[in-house]
Amino acid sequence: MTERILTLFFLLVNCTYLLYALQLTSGNLQSPKSGFLPLLTAVTALILILLIIIRQRSLKILSIAKNVDWTKFLFIIIGLFFYIIILDVIGYFAATFILLLYLFKIGDIMGWLLPFTLTVTSATLFYLLFNYYLAVPLP
Repeated sequence: MTERILTLFFLLVNCTYLLYALQLTSGNLQSPKSGFLPLLTAVTALILILLIIIRQRSLKILSIAKNVDWTKFLFIIIGLFFYIIILDVIGYFAATFILLLYLFKIGDIMGWLLPFTLTVTSATLFYLLFNYYLAVPLP
């Protein structure tokens, strides 16, 4: 039941987004305008939401309610909150390194070598992508 309510909520949000995206000029594939990407995003999300609704209707299996463990969710929200706070203070690379390491460790990845390697690789690749390839300054 909760999944259906969330799906309908996202359908409503996406339809609102689609209405605003339609107000922008989209152009065409050869010369896209400012509304092309929002329109493409809204249509893609609408298709995915409709596929989810079809899947929900086709599955008539009763699901057993499970007890949800909200502690990981709360830890992720706390981590993102602190990331926003320390991003301007210590900079992108250090803040992202700390956040990713934190998220990997609360995500039940055992040991320190794999989370550390994934963290360094991810933070470095994102830094190189944005700083050098896209030429966007990071905080």
